[in-house]
Amino acid sequence: MSNFEGMSNVQVAIIPQGTVINGNVEITGKLEMYGTINGDINSNDRVNICGDVKGNIKAKDIYTKDSFVEGNIQCEDGAVVRENTVILGDINAQSLMVDGAIQGKLDIKGMVTVGEKAIVDSDIKAKSIQVNNGAALNGHCSLCYAEITPKNFFTEDKAPAKENNKKNGKK
Repeated sequence: MSNFEGMSNVQVAIIPQGTVINGNVEITGKLEMYGTINGDINSNDRVNICGDVKGNIKAKDIYTKDSFVEGNIQCEDGAVVRENTVILGDINAQSLMVDGAIQGKLDIKGMVTVGEKAIVDSDIKAKSIQVNNGAALNGHCSLCYAEITPKNFFTEDKAPAKENNKKNGKK
């Protein structure tokens, strides 16, 4: 039985603790990884990591806890970075929930939730960002995927505003 969220009674490939794989892992289906992989992971389903990865990860979605990942992560759906996890690399996903530590660029098409224990040293591009009290966030945040942008409210050309002020007797 799995310790990870959202797992049901399906066939899952398991890499046990103490196992070291030096090379890429390509899998059709779910992967639970408790050991160490020195290479890329490519899956068309969920990848659960509770170990160390030195390589890039491409998956439908990813869940990490008590892990260390050095490499970029690309998900079709969501990424979850739980406590005691450090990620050194970029993350591209539809959504992101983080309670661990991330250093890299975040490109999230939907919502980013930064939990109270999170440490995020990253530039963030997202549709929306929620930062909980206690979180540490360092980087530029851009809501570039939001439906409303500052350009809708603020003009880049300030000259018309100055002209109106002069007409109204203001300096």
